[in-house]
Amino acid sequence: MKVTGAVLCGGTSSRMGSDKASLQIQGRPMIQWVVDSMKDAGIETVVALGDRPDLGLPALADKEPSNGPLGAIIGAITHYGTLLVCPCDVPMVSSDLLRELVSCAEEVKDSVVLAHSGRLEPLIGVYKQESLELLKVGYARGARGPKMALNSKDYATVDVSPDLVKNINTQEDFQSVLPILDL
Repeated sequence: MKVTGAVLCGGTSSRMGSDKASLQIQGRPMIQWVVDSMKDAGIETVVALGDRPDLGLPALADKEPSNGPLGAIIGAITHYGTLLVCPCDVPMVSSDLLRELVSCAEEVKDSVVLAHSGRLEPLIGVYKQESLELLKVGYARGARGPKMALNSKDYATVDVSPDLVKNINTQEDFQSVLPILDL
Protein backbone atom coordinates (compact mmCIF):
# COMPACT_ATOMS: atom_id res chain seq x y z
CA MET A 1 0.00 0.00 0.00
CA LYS A 2 1.47 3.35 -1.04
CA VAL A 3 0.94 5.94 1.70
CA THR A 4 1.62 9.68 1.62
CA GLY A 5 2.25 11.52 4.89
CA ALA A 6 -0.08 14.49 5.28
CA VAL A 7 0.59 17.00 8.04
CA LEU A 8 -2.39 19.22 8.88
CA CYS A 9 -1.18 22.81 9.27
CA GLY A 10 -3.95 24.97 7.86
CA GLY A 11 -5.42 26.26 11.11
CA THR A 12 -5.07 29.77 12.51
CA SER A 13 -3.33 28.81 15.80
CA SER A 14 -5.67 31.26 17.56
CA ARG A 15 -5.36 29.65 21.02
CA MET A 16 -1.55 29.63 20.77
CA GLY A 17 -1.31 33.24 19.65
CA SER A 18 1.43 32.40 17.12
CA ASP A 19 1.94 29.91 14.31
CA LYS A 20 2.18 26.40 15.77
CA ALA A 21 3.78 24.70 12.77
CA SER A 22 6.87 26.90 12.91
CA LEU A 23 7.10 27.13 16.73
CA GLN A 24 10.64 26.09 17.70
CA ILE A 25 11.39 23.11 19.94
CA GLN A 26 15.09 22.41 20.41
CA GLY A 27 15.89 24.44 17.31
CA ARG A 28 13.40 22.61 15.06
CA PRO A 29 9.93 23.75 14.02
CA MET A 30 7.14 21.74 15.65
CA ILE A 31 6.03 20.42 12.25
CA GLN A 32 9.50 18.92 11.76
CA TRP A 33 8.99 16.64 14.78
CA VAL A 34 5.93 15.16 13.05
CA VAL A 35 7.66 14.96 9.66
CA ASP A 36 10.67 13.18 11.21
CA SER A 37 8.39 10.63 12.90
CA MET A 38 6.62 9.99 9.59
CA LYS A 39 9.94 9.54 7.77
CA ASP A 40 11.24 7.26 10.55
CA ALA A 41 8.05 5.21 10.11
CA GLY A 42 8.98 4.63 6.47
CA ILE A 43 6.83 7.27 4.79
CA GLU A 44 8.81 8.56 1.82
CA THR A 45 6.60 11.47 0.74
CA VAL A 46 5.33 13.94 3.34
CA VAL A 47 3.25 16.99 2.43
CA ALA A 48 1.80 19.96 4.31
CA LEU A 49 -1.98 20.38 4.08
CA GLY A 50 -2.87 24.06 4.09
CA ASP A 51 -1.51 26.99 2.16
CA ARG A 52 1.96 26.75 3.72
CA PRO A 53 4.75 26.77 1.12
CA ASP A 54 6.94 28.40 3.79
CA LEU A 55 7.36 25.12 5.70
CA GLY A 56 9.82 23.49 3.32
CA LEU A 57 7.45 20.70 2.27
CA PRO A 58 5.31 20.21 -0.79
CA ALA A 59 2.08 21.98 0.15
CA LEU A 60 -1.50 21.36 -0.88
CA ALA A 61 -3.71 24.39 -0.27
CA ASP A 62 -7.28 23.84 0.89
CA LYS A 63 -9.79 24.24 -1.93
CA GLU A 64 -12.15 25.81 0.59
CA PRO A 65 -10.04 27.57 3.26
CA SER A 66 -11.39 27.84 6.81
CA ASN A 67 -13.71 24.86 6.37
CA GLY A 68 -11.98 22.49 8.74
CA PRO A 69 -9.69 19.50 8.38
CA LEU A 70 -12.18 17.25 6.57
CA GLY A 71 -11.99 19.32 3.38
CA ALA A 72 -8.19 19.23 3.53
CA ILE A 73 -8.19 15.45 3.95
CA ILE A 74 -10.65 14.99 1.06
CA GLY A 75 -8.51 17.20 -1.18
CA ALA A 76 -5.35 15.32 -0.24
CA ILE A 77 -6.88 11.86 -0.82
CA THR A 78 -8.09 13.07 -4.21
CA HIS A 79 -4.59 14.31 -5.06
CA TYR A 80 -2.34 11.70 -3.37
CA GLY A 81 -4.45 8.62 -2.58
CA THR A 82 -4.05 6.87 0.78
CA LEU A 83 -2.83 9.18 3.55
CA LEU A 84 -1.19 8.94 6.94
CA VAL A 85 -2.62 12.06 8.59
CA CYS A 86 -1.29 13.88 11.66
CA PRO A 87 -1.63 17.49 12.83
CA CYS A 88 1.50 19.65 13.01
CA ASP A 89 0.96 20.25 16.74
CA VAL A 90 1.59 16.73 18.03
CA PRO A 91 5.39 16.72 18.45
CA MET A 92 5.44 13.64 20.68
CA VAL A 93 3.82 11.37 18.09
CA SER A 94 6.11 8.39 17.65
CA SER A 95 7.27 6.64 14.53
CA ASP A 96 6.23 3.38 16.23
CA LEU A 97 2.60 4.55 16.45
CA LEU A 98 2.61 5.79 12.85
CA ARG A 99 4.14 2.51 11.65
CA GLU A 100 1.50 0.58 13.62
CA LEU A 101 -1.31 2.63 12.04
CA VAL A 102 -0.02 1.87 8.55
CA SER A 103 0.50 -1.82 9.37
CA CYS A 104 -3.04 -2.10 10.74
CA ALA A 105 -4.42 -0.35 7.66
CA GLU A 106 -2.70 -2.95 5.47
CA GLU A 107 -4.27 -5.78 7.45
CA VAL A 108 -7.89 -4.64 7.92
CA LYS A 109 -10.69 -4.05 5.45
CA ASP A 110 -11.81 -0.86 7.21
CA SER A 111 -11.25 2.23 5.07
CA VAL A 112 -9.86 4.26 8.00
CA VAL A 113 -7.55 3.37 10.92
CA LEU A 114 -7.40 5.88 13.77
CA ALA A 115 -5.41 6.31 16.95
CA HIS A 116 -7.40 5.81 20.14
CA SER A 117 -6.07 7.26 23.40
CA GLY A 118 -9.04 6.67 25.63
CA ARG A 119 -10.87 8.81 23.08
CA LEU A 120 -10.90 8.69 19.30
CA GLU A 121 -8.15 10.74 17.60
CA PRO A 122 -9.70 11.33 14.14
CA LEU A 123 -6.85 13.56 12.96
CA ILE A 124 -4.19 10.89 13.57
CA GLY A 125 -4.63 7.92 11.31
CA VAL A 126 -4.65 6.33 7.90
CA TYR A 127 -7.34 7.33 5.44
CA LYS A 128 -7.38 4.86 2.56
CA GLN A 129 -8.38 5.88 -0.95
CA GLU A 130 -11.58 3.86 -0.37
CA SER A 131 -12.69 6.31 2.36
CA LEU A 132 -13.01 9.20 -0.10
CA GLU A 133 -16.69 8.76 -0.96
CA LEU A 134 -17.89 8.37 2.62
CA LEU A 135 -15.88 11.47 3.64
CA LYS A 136 -17.37 13.42 0.73
CA VAL A 137 -20.87 12.40 1.81
CA GLY A 138 -20.17 13.62 5.35
CA TYR A 139 -18.72 16.87 4.05
CA ALA A 140 -21.79 17.43 1.84
CA ARG A 141 -23.96 16.94 4.96
CA GLY A 142 -22.03 19.71 6.74
CA ALA A 143 -19.31 17.80 8.62
CA ARG A 144 -16.04 19.73 8.80
CA GLY A 145 -14.12 17.23 10.90
CA PRO A 146 -13.69 13.55 9.99
CA LYS A 147 -15.22 12.34 13.26
CA MET A 148 -18.58 13.76 12.17
CA ALA A 149 -18.34 12.00 8.80
CA LEU A 150 -17.44 8.55 10.13
CA ASN A 151 -19.48 5.81 11.76
CA SER A 152 -17.88 3.17 13.98
CA LYS A 153 -18.23 0.61 11.17
CA ASP A 154 -15.96 2.74 8.96
CA TYR A 155 -12.79 2.54 11.03
CA ALA A 156 -10.47 0.36 13.07
CA THR A 157 -8.40 1.75 15.93
CA VAL A 158 -4.92 1.40 17.37
CA ASP A 159 -4.56 2.05 21.10
CA VAL A 160 -2.00 4.65 22.13
CA SER A 161 -0.91 6.46 25.26
CA PRO A 162 -2.55 9.90 25.54
CA ASP A 163 0.91 11.45 26.04
CA LEU A 164 1.96 10.50 22.50
CA VAL A 165 -0.98 12.28 20.88
CA LYS A 166 -1.14 15.40 23.04
CA ASN A 167 -2.02 18.46 20.97
CA ILE A 168 -0.09 21.63 21.69
CA ASN A 169 -2.79 24.30 21.48
CA THR A 170 -1.77 26.88 24.07
CA GLN A 171 1.40 28.34 25.58
CA GLU A 172 0.69 26.21 28.69
CA ASP A 173 0.58 23.06 26.56
CA PHE A 174 3.82 24.10 24.87
CA GLN A 175 5.62 24.72 28.16
CA SER A 176 4.44 21.35 29.52
CA VAL A 177 6.05 19.33 26.71
CA LEU A 178 9.41 21.12 26.63
CA PRO A 179 10.90 19.13 29.55
CA ILE A 180 9.62 15.86 28.06
CA LEU A 181 11.13 16.58 24.63
CA ASP A 182 14.41 17.78 26.11
CA LEU A 183 16.23 14.58 25.22
